[in-house]
Amino acid sequence: MKNNLSKFIILAAFILGAFPVGTMTALLTPLGQSPDEPAHVARAAGLLRGAVLGVRKTLADEKTGAPVQKTGVEVDNGLFRASFGAYTEIENRPVVTEQDFLATRAQLPDHKNFFVNIPNTAAYFPVAYTPATLGMAIGLMLKLSPFSCLMLARFFMLGAFLILGFLALWIAAFGEAVLLVVLLMPMTLFLAGTVNQDAVLIALVCLACAALTRHSRGFRLLGLVVLVLFLGSKPPYILLLGMFLLPLCKEGFWLRVREIVIACVPVLLWVVLISLFVIIPFKKGMYHPGVLYPGDRNIWMNQTSPAINLHILLAKPSRFFTLPWHTILLWHNQFLDQMVGVLGLLQIMLPQSYYMLWGGALVSSLAGLVFCARPEQGKPCKPLADSLWVGFLLLSTYWLIMISFYLSWTNVGLDIIDGMQGRYSLPLLPFLMFLFPSWRGRFQLPPLLPALPAIMLGVYDVGYIPMKLVCNYYLH
Repeated sequence: MKNNLSKFIILAAFILGAFPVGTMTALLTPLGQSPDEPAHVARAAGLLRGAVLGVRKTLADEKTGAPVQKTGVEVDNGLFRASFGAYTEIENRPVVTEQDFLATRAQLPDHKNFFVNIPNTAAYFPVAYTPATLGMAIGLMLKLSPFSCLMLARFFMLGAFLILGFLALWIAAFGEAVLLVVLLMPMTLFLAGTVNQDAVLIALVCLACAALTRHSRGFRLLGLVVLVLFLGSKPPYILLLGMFLLPLCKEGFWLRVREIVIACVPVLLWVVLISLFVIIPFKKGMYHPGVLYPGDRNIWMNQTSPAINLHILLAKPSRFFTLPWHTILLWHNQFLDQMVGVLGLLQIMLPQSYYMLWGGALVSSLAGLVFCARPEQGKPCKPLADSLWVGFLLLSTYWLIMISFYLSWTNVGLDIIDGMQGRYSLPLLPFLMFLFPSWRGRFQLPPLLPALPAIMLGVYDVGYIPMKLVCNYYLH
């Protein structure tokens, strides 16, 4: 009975915290002020034109006329132009004035096809964009303005996030406090109120972890399918499939190995497909190569080169480890802050004490894994082996993410890894549920207790996050 009451309170806390914050985020955040939102809008709008896969084209450069390679989709011109919003730079921050507010809403529909170059989102598997696409389709059917269509897209993405998050908390046999922390994290809820797909992907990972806690083959297969959908957009996280070997000592180990190998196939096929037909080097401003470049460092470059950066790593294999380590030492504080929440286009900082409170909420939820009761089938028979395996997978996944950013995004020859952000750690946090075994002593905490810090912070955020958005974007 106590467990049922705890489950009900946690589910209610999620909805009562996530719904108002997500709704206010969708209403208050100007279009284009979420990370890469125009590119995400273009990917979702491309589905209206049947663009399940982006296409690679050679087009004339707008400035020089020289042929350049681009990759993207055909979209509704009015929707794409509206996705940038309208704002005025005041005191080095984007502020929506009354004129900006009226101009955004007065923009007229323009249904001409327009090819958008989106090398960052064209390679993503489109399943997480379908709620936004549905919202846009309904708006176009009702002949709404581009602004209204994009607001519908935001609310449909928020609805998908809420449904997936609710299902994850409902299904989970243990670890609900960890899932609640991840789902109510300010960064997660900020993304949930925009057309950025990352919040839906985070909720998918939470659902996959919740299914894995049930330790039945049916739920395990559900979790595998959900995680494969996530990996279609985030292939560098593929090592997380190894979590589905847990518990390592349970009978049927080789059956689980076979299921994981089968799950890898669609992910790898998608990677091959986008590599052949979609992916191109990222364009950058003119730059000289970095200190690790073996050639003439006085030459000018204007794009990334995965091949050259891979050659740099292979020339001295220790760089596979020293570059990620050096980057973490340099930026670890920023990464932790961004994981909790640096809102907008990484310009709305929150107080340091607030970041520490959310860190405390995460620690509390992890303590609950150790000191709260857990179903017998959720207790590993060899907890040390399982914990070591989970820790290895999490560290290896983070390492692989960093290496992928060095190859795909970092300027040639740099001695640090560019492009990493703290929010890329959020999909890893739910798997901490399997890192800590349950303590078998007589003393056990009530299941609700570890979730209380996250619940209290979630209630506080209902007023705090909208206030931060208003102060940043509308007061001047």
